[in-house]
Amino acid sequence: MVLAVAAAACGTPSPPAKTGTGVSNTAIRLGVLSDLSGPFGPLGEAVVQGNQLYVDKLNAAGGVCGRKVELDVQDTGFDTDKAVQLYFKMEPTVLGLLQVVGSDITSKITPDMLQQQVMAAPTSWSSDLLGNPYMVVVGATYDLDVINSFDYLVRQGMLHQGDVIGHIYNDDPEYGGNALLGSQFVADKLGLQLKAIQVAATKTDFTAEIAQLKAAGAKAIAISTYPQQTAVAVGTAAAIGLNVPFLVSNPGFDPSVLASPVGPAFQQLVLVSSSVAPFGAKLPAAEELATAYKAKFPNGKPSMAVDYGYVVGIGYGAILKRACDEGDLTRPGVQKAFHELTGVDTGGLTAPLLFSSSNYPSSRQSFVLRPNPKTAGGLDIVDPLKESDLVRQRIG
Repeated sequence: MVLAVAAAACGTPSPPAKTGTGVSNTAIRLGVLSDLSGPFGPLGEAVVQGNQLYVDKLNAAGGVCGRKVELDVQDTGFDTDKAVQLYFKMEPTVLGLLQVVGSDITSKITPDMLQQQVMAAPTSWSSDLLGNPYMVVVGATYDLDVINSFDYLVRQGMLHQGDVIGHIYNDDPEYGGNALLGSQFVADKLGLQLKAIQVAATKTDFTAEIAQLKAAGAKAIAISTYPQQTAVAVGTAAAIGLNVPFLVSNPGFDPSVLASPVGPAFQQLVLVSSSVAPFGAKLPAAEELATAYKAKFPNGKPSMAVDYGYVVGIGYGAILKRACDEGDLTRPGVQKAFHELTGVDTGGLTAPLLFSSSNYPSSRQSFVLRPNPKTAGGLDIVDPLKESDLVRQRIG
């Protein structure tokens, strides 16, 4: 389906610009390969909603180079084969991709994206994506979020040299494996003992893993799994009395869990690390976005993924605007504009985004968040955006 929103004022001439694939005299078409019906369905839907809210705002202000932005949204169901087919059908008609959900999906289409110079914003924070000049990675990578969250515990006096920390991570190397790098770095630098446990993405029983970590005397546990797995693991820990902080990577949290039987355990034990502000943040930009969301999606389910989708829109929109200013809306022109941008202001929803080098994360700062069922989106800020000394050491 194509979502076209509020065209620029009729009769406004398009500024002169070189154009190519996905750009006409009246529109700029961007693709979205999301998971709307698979394991990340709630996340994918919320990211699309955030994307759309930014496109609404952009088009209401006149669009880019006098052109409205259109989104071609396709549901992959988190099925790699289906996603690849959708990509090859979509690629000849779009300028770039505003969203791609799934590391395996991203890796399968990357060779063609490089050949065709398609710029994409993956819904992923893997450091493995860094170095690809066509990947718009918005925010801190998984490993940096993990480092910043452990730093928070150290600053709170909850971790000390010699302590045992755990990390339960799924077998996706670009998600769980990348997050594990953060725990390994923290353990090495702070003299902690790390007990890492890899689990299959299909695992549904965490009794043995939680028992191992309790027996090892873990003082804190990072967990980088799918939301359903996170819920089971935290619930299991609470049931056997393992009452230690669980540091949840942001894809592993779904606010709907707070209405489930394990909701109280999440409130007590869980901290979520994210480079993007939560939906219910007491920040002007977040409050403005929440108002727009409720107006457009009155039956929607607020989550931090909405804010992430909106921030991706801000970043991609800034790239398109710079390409317009330089008179080149071709794929090479947009890619050039991408790497000329520094300090993209998101209104405090993230740290300013630095896109000038694809070898480094666009942000290094993270919020630390605590679940709260009374807050829209289910998360409160307990520690504002910070870049730890450990992150600075890791980045160099």
